[in-house]
Amino acid sequence: MTTAEATAGEGPRSYTEAAAIPTPAPHPGPYVVGVLPGEGVGPQLTSICMDMLGVLSERFGRTFDIRTGGPIGLEAFRQGGSVLSDDVGSFCTQVFDAGGAIFAGPGGGRFVYEMRRRFDLYVKLNPLTRYAELAGEAAVQWRNKVPIDIVVVRENMGGLYQGRSEMTEDGAGPCVEHTFGYSDQDVARVVDAAARLAAARSRHLTVVAKDAGLPDLTRLWFDNARRAARRHDVDLRTMDMDFAVYAFMTAPEDFDVVAVPNCFGDILADLGGVVCGSRGTTFGGSYSPSGAAVYQTNHGSAYDLAGTDTANPVGQILSLAMMLRETFRLDEEADAVVDAVLATWRGGWRTADLMAPGRRLASTSEFAAQVTERLSQATDTTAAA
Repeated sequence: MTTAEATAGEGPRSYTEAAAIPTPAPHPGPYVVGVLPGEGVGPQLTSICMDMLGVLSERFGRTFDIRTGGPIGLEAFRQGGSVLSDDVGSFCTQVFDAGGAIFAGPGGGRFVYEMRRRFDLYVKLNPLTRYAELAGEAAVQWRNKVPIDIVVVRENMGGLYQGRSEMTEDGAGPCVEHTFGYSDQDVARVVDAAARLAAARSRHLTVVAKDAGLPDLTRLWFDNARRAARRHDVDLRTMDMDFAVYAFMTAPEDFDVVAVPNCFGDILADLGGVVCGSRGTTFGGSYSPSGAAVYQTNHGSAYDLAGTDTANPVGQILSLAMMLRETFRLDEEADAVVDAVLATWRGGWRTADLMAPGRRLASTSEFAAQVTERLSQATDTTAAA
């Protein structure tokens, strides 16, 4: 039995609950959603999701307090010289203080890294799923058609992306010196969360670093991993990053929970777009020790697709489901969103990135309308009952 087969149908309803990652205490609402529409395809995708929240509100009798923040990323930089303005930072703080979550479209430049630094969003969870509804339709065809159910647990606050650079000039031209670090605490809190999550799933944990290239950093990660594995009684596999990339592409079914440093986690999560069939289906959530959370897709702003109505909205839609489940503990509502996406795929609808013979090509708005219709039909059925 593969790791994915052992996990399928048995995993925890909430990743954060299983991993002991803090989130706001459950409450009856209203549920505060702070929307940062972003740039590129972001405004269209986040608008689609807010429309779906309206349908869910009618179906389940929930009240969502939707608040919209200002520009982020390159647009914000052009307007005010910062990818994360003080106004947007204050907006996020108000949402978090109200027990809400940030639902963000993509933002360019260093926006995501500055958000993580400002709010200590120390860990990111990237679920990677190969859906049965897309069997045989991925860009890369797999030798084994078994389920894939991976969670990449990525450290956000250290590593290359949160280092410091200095550019100097010498006789040969510009020279960049870049330094970064990891403390024992940085690593321990991420690896412990991953081990807790693994204990609630298949009890298999993989921790990735690079022994020969970064021996001291790798020792820090692997030593913490061994302690966490003993503490939570999980089977541990340590792996170098280069082999992990190869294994992700050749036998993704052998992975379950993967804990990984910042830059390496970025690479593995993006490879998840190949594992899952399209980068447009991938998403994740980043969390702080105080319960703040930000939900986004894994893909970027896709400026070339902005205004073309061709982007795949599924990653943004599934990040909405993740927010409902993880921050607001609304499992039934989250399930309804996921079920509507799967039903749309079963109905033969595909965006251009997943198009296959015999399927019906849908634009972004057409695919979203199909998903929303299925949510609305469920609303009508519930009312009739």
